[in-house]
Amino acid sequence: MPVEVVLEMYGEKGLVLPFFTGHVARGLLLHIVRQVDPTAANVLHELNVSKPYSVTPLRFRSFSRTDSGYVLDPAGPCFVGFRFLKDDLASYVLKFFERQNSVMIFDAVFRIASLSVRGKSYSDLEHEAEAVERFRLIFKTPTYLPCFGSKYRWMFPDPVRVFSGLVRVWNTFSDARRFSKEEFLNYKEWLTKNVGVCEYKLWTRLAVMRERKAVGFMGWASYEMKDLSNEWGKVTVMLAKYAEYSSIGGNKTAGYGVTKFRV
Repeated sequence: MPVEVVLEMYGEKGLVLPFFTGHVARGLLLHIVRQVDPTAANVLHELNVSKPYSVTPLRFRSFSRTDSGYVLDPAGPCFVGFRFLKDDLASYVLKFFERQNSVMIFDAVFRIASLSVRGKSYSDLEHEAEAVERFRLIFKTPTYLPCFGSKYRWMFPDPVRVFSGLVRVWNTFSDARRFSKEEFLNYKEWLTKNVGVCEYKLWTRLAVMRERKAVGFMGWASYEMKDLSNEWGKVTVMLAKYAEYSSIGGNKTAGYGVTKFRV
């Protein structure tokens, strides 16, 4: 079952946080899991495999800016989200906070004010989805779509690339329905003929993560669907809602591709 855990916390002092904090959120999650089960942390950090989690960058209020980032205002809340595509992984976070109510970020202690959990089973995501003529995806953090075999990345939320990518993630982690290769190819053909971007407002942003840099698009795109009586219309909405847990595109474990679904 996909699960999202959101922490609301307060820093005990002001500190400079990077302009993009996705990798900070990932480091915090791996530290939390490592304190509960070092083996599980190593599995989450394993290279070249599809990861069963994503994170949202830290959201906080700042009172000034420096050359290296924003200065956290300790009087305001700081939020971070951890999203899991298998619900057993969320238990590591919950067990950690059964033991203590604070975490360290760099050299500052953050006290946990609240912890919220939401989730939806794979079967519920499938059965509750209804096809709609139009819907919108909001790309809240830099997003890019891998181009296999190319050095370049796709900088537009093309529906075939977006939703075929989501099918691959769904098939990897779903404990309910999975799509066969034949179904996958049929779905891609249906997407090509029946789903398109009808409106969008997008821009690109460079995100710096220590020595690494990557560009992604942000903003929103509205999708229009034809042939709503076909099962694939319902599947498309199911996957769009699933993206709120899985995120979209590359480098999701460092806060890229955070997405919201809107009708």
